Amino acid sequence: MSTAQRLPVCLLVVTLLAGGRAAAVPADSAHPGVAAASPRIAGSWTWTDPQQCSETYEYADDGSGRVSSGDERAEMAYIFDPVPLKDGFYRLQASITKDNGGRDCAGAASDDTNERYTVYLKFHPDGDQHIVCMEPELKHCFGPLRRKAANGI
Repeated sequence: MSTAQRLPVCLLVVTLLAGGRAAAVPADSAHPGVAAASPRIAGSWTWTDPQQCSETYEYADDGSGRVSSGDERAEMAYIFDPVPLKDGFYRLQASITKDNGGRDCAGAASDDTNERYTVYLKFHPDGDQHIVCMEPELKHCFGPLRRKAANGI
């Protein structure tokens, strides 16, 4: 799968809307319209592609995050919408705020700073795995990403 298909930083990864600061929206009952069982994105998620290249996505509660994919390291701002779309997909918007330009798991070595992305996540019922899709359908997806033990992000 090409970088363009998986996102240059393979993110989600994940938009500063209308020039405002992105903020994470925890999926919990404190938010109107959010089911108590909505998944929570905050934390660290990993995936290893078929060529054995690993990616890690870290989402902080404040809407910031980090991505590592091969030799690429990036920082981002993100918004996770805890209200599901059709068929149980969740929208994740991200903006890359800093990128080292290293070669990612898709083979690209570009600086994706200021790039914006929208991806759609589909969670396993246990909430500790999800796939990432380019549209809210089971086409052009990768994963599953698995939640890692808490690491303080």
